[in-house]
Amino acid sequence: METISLKVGGMSCASCASSIEKEVASLDGVISSSVNFAVETGKFEVQDNNVRDKVIEKIKSLGYSIADDEKVATNVEKIDENFSKFVISIVLAIMIFALAMWPLKGWPSKDVNWYLQLALCVPIWGWVGLKFQKSLLHFLKSGKSNMNTLIGLGTTAAFLYSFFITIFSEYSVQMGLTQKVYFEAVGFIISFVYLGQYFEEKAKRKTTEALNSLFQLSSKNATLITDGELREVKIEDVKVGDVIRVKPGEKFPVDGKIIKGESAIDESMISGEPIPVTKQAGDQLFTGTINGDSVIEYRATKVGNDTFLSQIINFVEQAQNSKPEIQKYADKISSVFTPVVIVFSIVTFLSWFFLGPMPIWGNSVSNFIAVLVIACPCALGLATPTAVVVATGRASLKGLLIGGGDIIEKAIGIDTIIFDKTGTITEGKPSVIEVNIKDSDEAILKEVASIEQFSEHPLSKAIVNYSKEQGIELEEPDSFEIVKGKGLKAEIDESDYLIGNEKLLNENNVFLDNNIMTDQVGSFVFISKNKKHVGSIIVGDKIKDSSKHTIEQLKERGIETWMITGDNEIIAKAVSKELGIDHFIANALPLEKSTKLEELQNSGKTVAMVGDGVNDAPALAKADLSMAMGTGTDVAINASDVTIVKGDLSKALEFIELSEGTMKIIKQNLFLSMVYNTLLIPIAAGVLVIFGGPMMPPVLASVAMALSSISVVSNSLRIKNII
Repeated sequence: METISLKVGGMSCASCASSIEKEVASLDGVISSSVNFAVETGKFEVQDNNVRDKVIEKIKSLGYSIADDEKVATNVEKIDENFSKFVISIVLAIMIFALAMWPLKGWPSKDVNWYLQLALCVPIWGWVGLKFQKSLLHFLKSGKSNMNTLIGLGTTAAFLYSFFITIFSEYSVQMGLTQKVYFEAVGFIISFVYLGQYFEEKAKRKTTEALNSLFQLSSKNATLITDGELREVKIEDVKVGDVIRVKPGEKFPVDGKIIKGESAIDESMISGEPIPVTKQAGDQLFTGTINGDSVIEYRATKVGNDTFLSQIINFVEQAQNSKPEIQKYADKISSVFTPVVIVFSIVTFLSWFFLGPMPIWGNSVSNFIAVLVIACPCALGLATPTAVVVATGRASLKGLLIGGGDIIEKAIGIDTIIFDKTGTITEGKPSVIEVNIKDSDEAILKEVASIEQFSEHPLSKAIVNYSKEQGIELEEPDSFEIVKGKGLKAEIDESDYLIGNEKLLNENNVFLDNNIMTDQVGSFVFISKNKKHVGSIIVGDKIKDSSKHTIEQLKERGIETWMITGDNEIIAKAVSKELGIDHFIANALPLEKSTKLEELQNSGKTVAMVGDGVNDAPALAKADLSMAMGTGTDVAINASDVTIVKGDLSKALEFIELSEGTMKIIKQNLFLSMVYNTLLIPIAAGVLVIFGGPMMPPVLASVAMALSSISVVSNSLRIKNII
């Protein structure tokens, strides 16, 4: 068994993806078929690679394109194309509408007026709306339909009817055809559909960006040591067992173990923790992590797809390609609605042609077009996009960036939320949280900060920043020395200082004074002055001001809270207890976060994930709803459904409230559009005539269609009042 991955172009809705899945699955040799409309990819499990050509041929025969042998437009190109065509179409449609409303006394005459409308409508129907007409042709050939089919059939019927009575005016009168053109209906229908698709493509854009951000973490080259000589090679040429040299500030190109050197390694992309980890000979290194202040030589243990970063990339890719459980409401409805309307319009035409009164052609064609025009899913197409536009616009003013309606839908029914700690619940950067100096001697803090200013270590920077915030003016030490992995030695104002971890003090026979110790959780920086322990500075990650209130509000709504962090258990327990979080897991690796998330999902929970680092990307991609801090890494933001711009955790709660309100309005919009369509379709078909009532001319059908659109848009505007 083999898996074929293809980039599929030309899909216009979820029913297109469903159609491809079913058709390909019916081929001999195809075991399973899955097509993702959002990311425009297809994954097909086949018995052997010989089936590949059959799969591609079938997809192309259905009217879609494959990136392997045809140019498939990128998402950005399609966004630009949809907007450009919308602008062209709406401008021409407004001009046609102006002519339609123009008084017919004097110039131009009715005939000239109609010819002008025809000239303006041709580029809308034949160029801007070409894909709808192609969908109609495909339907006539295969019998398979989607929303584009109904748009194509409605606009084509209205255009051809209007074209006929414009070009063959006298003959159309003799036939008894209604003397009314519907060019403006063609223009506005196609314009509104393109507007909806423009917003849909914008919402889909970021689903393809997460993997690109992950790939950017990898180095392109590596410096190998061969027979004592250095040579630079491409990352693809590195083999297991090769010895690699990495300078300070460079990324480690592959996974491996240190054989020479000691350095502070920035592993925030793996653990999410901001404080570098000191590593020495025998310790493990991971692709994409960053070397600190010393040259490292290490032996490659994993390369290519076996590296830790590649595992994360593959995990995110699989999660993003998995088919969403909840399909868009409009596509669900259209899968039944479109073929039913087509059949009903044909039945309407035949009923009037064989059973109706004179004029037979006039009544048959007019009612046929009236049904198609009033049923054309303009309001149905606007129901979700307009609500999404209002919701996302409102959200952006509140510091939330939302990808689209499908993401708003994901927030419904969330009963469990998993939080990362660093950068999500906490500030995500080292800062001084407590200073304990014997006799509160401010001179000692000044001297310590003066020494620390010459170190690049994050703990040193935190101490220096704290001192500057206190208004302390720094001096220069008389001597300064970095003790690798332990701290600093220095002399200032005739005093000898040791500043660093407990190991540094122990090696210099300095004993800790329990009277100036504390139970505070954090990284301890011990201070020795003239061989005596005179104080400690505790550096940690401060909890954000909004975290406690947000978690309290979530628990009041009955939502279960979890914190899963790569940090140690002591810190995790302290943070969890302070905030009242229901459950916590410490020392978690990236894939362990996603594994726990899946366990909760398998137990029946609907789980949201809130994080900010690359280590959160697998869980973010797998969650029912993912939210990333805008202050975090690009990959976390791109892999998530929602970006909280300024990292304010309370915005996660606001998004849930906005989603619930928006989904109610989307359902109302769909109901309104369906009420207009289902109730007015029989009237458009002429059912009132049976009871002595009038027929609905297509012009009124187009007005009713416009009113349904106005009602949907007006209802969507109420979203502004939700948050």
